[in-house]
Amino acid sequence: MTLSIGQTTWNLFPDNAEPGQLADCVYNEVVSFVAAEAINPGRLCAIASDGLSVQQLQLSSSSTITGAVGVSLLRSARESSGSYGVTAYGIGGLAYQVGETVPVLLRGRVYAEWKGTTQPAFGTPNVYASSTTVTDRGKFTDAAPSAGAGTEVGTGLSGIKSRQAEAGTSSYILIDVNLPGAA
Repeated sequence: MTLSIGQTTWNLFPDNAEPGQLADCVYNEVVSFVAAEAINPGRLCAIASDGLSVQQLQLSSSSTITGAVGVSLLRSARESSGSYGVTAYGIGGLAYQVGETVPVLLRGRVYAEWKGTTQPAFGTPNVYASSTTVTDRGKFTDAAPSAGAGTEVGTGLSGIKSRQAEAGTSSYILIDVNLPGAA
């Protein structure tokens, strides 16, 4: 006979949100696109080379961001979306796979994926956009802009501002997105 005890530990200070989660119920403008590649929730997306679908931001030996449309949103009700830290597809749930519909926030407030040391309060975060490595593409950061092949970091966009610094976290940042005419 096996005794099943169940949950025996609790996180007393869980994260406030997951990357890609809308921050509030104010006006949000969301447009759906087809994924040209696997896209994690909470990443800055840009129009892909076909001119119709989206991919995580990618630059080629430049630090100037072009073609950005918004931040991919988390749909927590997706089948097989997994749980925090369980899937191999990023922080939250399952990444959107090639051909799936990706909801992208053009205007509104969202928790986005963060990789850096010090979050800027009411600042303009830069964005990872490697031309060769997919891992961090589209993540917001405080790393310096870079145009080196494979190490591209795009200079922050004026239409994306950090709302506040999130204390005690290294996985998400609260940002305001206002990319008019992006799509």
